[in-house]
Amino acid sequence: MDKIVEIEGLSKAYTQGHEQILVLENLDFSISKGEFVSIVGPSGSGKSTFLNIVGLLDDVYSGEIRLFGKRLEDMDEAEKAVLRLKNVGFVFQFDSLLPEFTILENIEMPARVLGSPAKGRGLELLERFGLEVIAGKFPMEISGGEKQRAAMLRALCNTPALLIADEPTGNLDRHNSGVILDDLRRAADMGTAVLMVTHNEEAARRADRALRMAGGKLTA
Repeated sequence: MDKIVEIEGLSKAYTQGHEQILVLENLDFSISKGEFVSIVGPSGSGKSTFLNIVGLLDDVYSGEIRLFGKRLEDMDEAEKAVLRLKNVGFVFQFDSLLPEFTILENIEMPARVLGSPAKGRGLELLERFGLEVIAGKFPMEISGGEKQRAAMLRALCNTPALLIADEPTGNLDRHNSGVILDDLRRAADMGTAVLMVTHNEEAARRADRALRMAGGKLTA
């Protein structure tokens, strides 16, 4: 499988007063095309910090990172922004759908931001995931589970190589959590590398590979 993310010796520290707080310590990690990897761990273990670095939202660290075969340390901020917009999709605990737009319009928003018409991509995704009936509805007219699924389709609109999911089931009941995990599996089966962090041990086990983060380190 093609490597989407390759990380060697990643460390990250924060300065608190006169003290250095080590959040991530000498991590090695990789994820391949079509692979679903979960990271489980308690709050404060460094999971979200790790995602922010992989998702190009934080560039203060030591170590080497390659995304899609490109070495991040050799790229400027503008290049990283384009790389993130074209190749990385994000799903968070809260859907953050825009209330004044229909679900289809929300899903196609990333393509509009990129300046390229979706050309039916939004409807194609809705049909593939069995959600075409909500295409013309507004966020206030659908359930919480449907909103989160729509947010995931929005993240897939630009056909990203990497989908980052930060506690995607954290705001859902057991049934809807299972649906979202099924959707993430489907996204991986479509060829997208899916990286999910969660507090939920059961959710973590649904991935191809489950890792644990504790004390700034990743273990199997």
